Amino acid sequence: MFNEMISWGELIVLVLFVLGSALIFYLILAVVNLLRILKNVNQIIEKNKDNINKTVENLPEITENTAKITGMVKDNLDGLGKVVEDVGKISETVKKGAETIQKDIVLKAKSILDIIDAVKTMYEKRKSKSKKKSGTVYKYKYKPGINKPDEVEVETNEIHEQDIAPDDYVKVEPEANEEPMEENVE
Repeated sequence: MFNEMISWGELIVLVLFVLGSALIFYLILAVVNLLRILKNVNQIIEKNKDNINKTVENLPEITENTAKITGMVKDNLDGLGKVVEDVGKISETVKKGAETIQKDIVLKAKSILDIIDAVKTMYEKRKSKSKKKSGTVYKYKYKPGINKPDEVEVETNEIHEQDIAPDDYVKVEPEANEEPMEENVE
């Protein structure tokens, strides 16, 4: 039996038979695994049958809600763009208002304060000069029971006209040939 020669054709048929048998064996294993997977999937579907039915029943409503949400988001994005533009306009208006306040109101208030300060300074200068203008002061000292004063104290504070002149006036000295006038005191 083993003494005969095998032809090439018979050898190819033998190899193809062995390969075919191995292929059929792997296909049988794959089908067995596929059936096991399908059995597990079927069990999962049976366990969740109620949930799946509810989801399928609610699917049109879910789709409708999704479409509404998408539309609302789109509208809100458009509105958000407008809000951003409005905020930009408001910030420009506030900036212009601040500039107006700074330029007009603050500068005018500063000018008014400068005028008030100048008037106050002038008033204080005149007040200090008016204190210097005090003339003659008489102080009487009486003793009890006497109708005439016992002592009379006289204080004089002479101020010349050049001391009364404001600071911004120019002082002019008398010329050499003119003599200043003197008062006779009796």
